[in-house]
Amino acid sequence: MLICNNMKNFNTIVSKELFSNEILNYQVETEKYGRTNYVNLDNAATTPPLLEVQNGVNDFLASYGSIHRGAGSKSKISTEIYEESREVIKDFVNAPKDSYVLFSENTTEAMNLTSYFFSFLKGKVAVSAIEHSSSWLPWVKAEGIKAIGREQVKLHSMETVNHQIQIAGREQVVRYDVNDKFEFDLNSIEKLLQKNDVKVFVLTASSNINGYCPEIKNIGKLVHKYNALFVVDACQYLQHHEIDMQDMGIDFLAASGHKFYAPYGSGFLVGSKKFFDEFLPYQIGGGNLPYITEEGEFLRYRNQLAHDPGTSNSVGAVAMGLALKQLSKLGIDNVKNYESKLANRLFAYMKSNEKIQLFVNDDHLNTVIPFRISGMDSVEVAEKLNTVYGIGVRAGSFCVYQVVRKLLKLKDEFDIVSSVKNGDISKIPSLVRASIALCNTEEDVDRMIEALNEMTK
Repeated sequence: MLICNNMKNFNTIVSKELFSNEILNYQVETEKYGRTNYVNLDNAATTPPLLEVQNGVNDFLASYGSIHRGAGSKSKISTEIYEESREVIKDFVNAPKDSYVLFSENTTEAMNLTSYFFSFLKGKVAVSAIEHSSSWLPWVKAEGIKAIGREQVKLHSMETVNHQIQIAGREQVVRYDVNDKFEFDLNSIEKLLQKNDVKVFVLTASSNINGYCPEIKNIGKLVHKYNALFVVDACQYLQHHEIDMQDMGIDFLAASGHKFYAPYGSGFLVGSKKFFDEFLPYQIGGGNLPYITEEGEFLRYRNQLAHDPGTSNSVGAVAMGLALKQLSKLGIDNVKNYESKLANRLFAYMKSNEKIQLFVNDDHLNTVIPFRISGMDSVEVAEKLNTVYGIGVRAGSFCVYQVVRKLLKLKDEFDIVSSVKNGDISKIPSLVRASIALCNTEEDVDRMIEALNEMTK
């Protein structure tokens, strides 16, 4: 089993032991190099599976059986491994002992789950202006549905109702912004908490567009000072940095497996047993209730199973457990140092190229580098990197439209809105994003630098 306590020969370990040859040597056709290895610099979107995860999933499938529903050996073995994954997740994030780990498809579903529960409680929701839309819009929808009441309508009225939900929801969801340095100001946050009756405060642990990591612990202290609960989106964070729910004061934590080398369709939400036990499940049906009476009354569990409806994605849950075990063995500091070395080298080159406009500074540099090339459309840049050089990046607004508008200093979006409503998305503001992960090597950075050199001549 791979254990790494220092950075010596880490590059060799990454290229030879962490990922399968099929992943590291995946071949694509390019205009410049012909058939060559693909360079994946789109890891902020999704990461490849670790070899340990692939092999572990294959082993699990050999003994796969129904979770919590069978008396046979395969069912018992599968259930045990599935439940062990919850404990691995709790240990990795140092969750309180009484925490539940609820499995979801991804962070988006985890946030929809959380917003559903909180919509029953009085108070407002605070969400940052740099939050991914998956950590913002679920709250708008859930709060809006509650706000407009229980009136039922005909199908032809739904367009009006949908509009009312958005309006009502936005009134309940207050947004706090970053300052000119692209940082959260604690004084501004405290004023927001003083002014509003905030029941839940939502924070991204790391921006998906430039990697900015806020002062989670200090913000958590402020949130609890005003008796709100603290929800953190860690999907861009926990694979790069150590996270400690108890030390940081995090009440609820969400993440996606495909961000930390377990892309098997699963994510998780960690939170208090005492909180979750107060609610009926977000989804209900088979498997997550023990009995239904003749009158149709359903009796409920007061445990994690209550929030585990239907046939679970046990493969996804097991994959996440395997991935986090592997990251623990590697040492998250080793991971961070390795990725930082690559990111810093690419960033230093890009800073030296006057035709490249960067949208992240030295203080916030993490593993994500947003940029533009003078005189070229961002989508065009991404396409050219792929077709000519075999490099995968992403171009767009990355589901953080407010951030992109702020970075590009766009104040009037009339033309954008009009174009989108007419089916034209070409005017949507966009950047190019390169993102580094464990699957990358010095050779990947070399090719990216060569490509950018030629494209900016």
